[in-house]
Formats: sequence, C-alpha cells, structure tokens
Amino acid sequence: MKTLNTLLVASAFTGFAFTANAETVVNVTGITGHDGGNWPATAGHLTDMVNASNPTLIPTADTTTGMTLVTPADPSTWTWAGDYKTTWHANSILDSGTSINSKIGWVVMDFGSVVNNLENLYMWASSTGNTGSGDEQVQNYNLYYSSGIGIDTLPAMPLSKGTTGDYDFSSGDWASVGSNTLGTASGAVANTNALGGVSAQYIGVEVMTIGGVDTRMAIAQIEVTAVPEPSTLALIGLAGMALLIRRRRA
Repeated sequence: MKTLNTLLVASAFTGFAFTANAETVVNVTGITGHDGGNWPATAGHLTDMVNASNPTLIPTADTTTGMTLVTPADPSTWTWAGDYKTTWHANSILDSGTSINSKIGWVVMDFGSVVNNLENLYMWASSTGNTGSGDEQVQNYNLYYSSGIGIDTLPAMPLSKGTTGDYDFSSGDWASVGSNTLGTASGAVANTNALGGVSAQYIGVEVMTIGGVDTRMAIAQIEVTAVPEPSTLALIGLAGMALLIRRRRA
C-alpha cells in the first residue's frame, strides 16, 4: 500500500506539473472609456466588448454576447458572430491634434482587484462590413497596465452615446506593455498580445488610428487570461492526489 500511495502522489504531482501553464480567463468587473457606444446597454454598448467572460456586467434582457466559446478556458479558440450590435461601436473619436499622446480613443478594463501573472490579451476586430468598409476598424493601439497607484481618477462608465473625454496613461503607475496593429480577421482572434506575467488591476487600450477617415471606431471583443497562482495549482494537485487515494481505498 505504501508503494501504491507513493505512485499516486507522483501521479498527482505529474498532473500538477502538466497544468502549471494553464490559463484562466480574467473576469472584467468594470469598464470605462472615452465613449459609451452606439446603443443602450442592450446592444453595441462599451460593455459588449468584454461580455464573453462577463455577460452580466450590465444586466439586461438581451444576453447575446456574439461569442462562441469553443474551449471556455482558451480564448484563442473563441469566435465572434459578426453582429455589429455585439461590439463596442463608439460614436466619437478624440482630436489627435490636442489629445494626450495624439490618441483618438481609449478604454480601461477593471478586474476589481490586482490580478497576478497576466498572460495574454486577445482582441477581435469588428468586421469590415460593419465598420464603414473598414474605416471605423481600430488599427494601431498602445497597451498599458496599472495596479491603480497614483493614477488619474478613472471616469465612470459612460452611458449610451455618452462621452468622458481624454485620459492620461502617463499618470501614476501606468506602464506600457507595447504597441500593436489590430488585424482584420473576421470572427477569429485578430491579435494575441503577450502581457509578460505582469500584475495589474487595470488594462488600458489607447487607440491611435482607425482604418480610414471617420468619426467612429469599433472593437468586437477583448479578453484577458492569467496563469493561476502556484498555491492554487498545488491545491488542485493535492485534491487530485486525495481523490485518487480515496478511490483506491474504496
């Protein structure tokens, strides 16, 4: 029995090692930006950009997310249905000639508390057919992260067609992840941004350009993943070990 239990322990921790790089989808508990979006909360609102992982961020009768979660724990497999009412479709852009860092728009996602080991940020582009033949598609953007220390106060989430103006990502402990250009894949993930294991409560997207000359912009979906804490994975491994031993004794 002692030899068997030793094997079971080894087996459980082999499973633990296998899951060490597993991802968990981080739940967005709040969101704000320079523009609230095209409709009330039921369609095309700012929250529709993160509703695949949190469809009840604003409870409404319309629970359509527009996303198919093929493998729920792996956003790289998720697909977007293509309905323009399930995107963030901002009605305005900022004046790049007067805005901070020459941005034309921005959005900040709030996880509710600091999350460690952030791994990837996935973005889906709104299809060309839903964005003025691509003119309104977000293209170049900068990514930032923050734990909230000393940053400029974030405005409340704007309501439908509401605006909040500019925001300064050089304040407090905002730090840059880097820059990217949003792809134009229709339905599938358009970009995967490596976050490098940073810890943050907030992720900010600073929009620099869109596909053409227009007064609106659109992003279909953004989701973020993290690597679980080692203590969590250890508990999973121990639980698995205990279950195996219990089954064997039974």
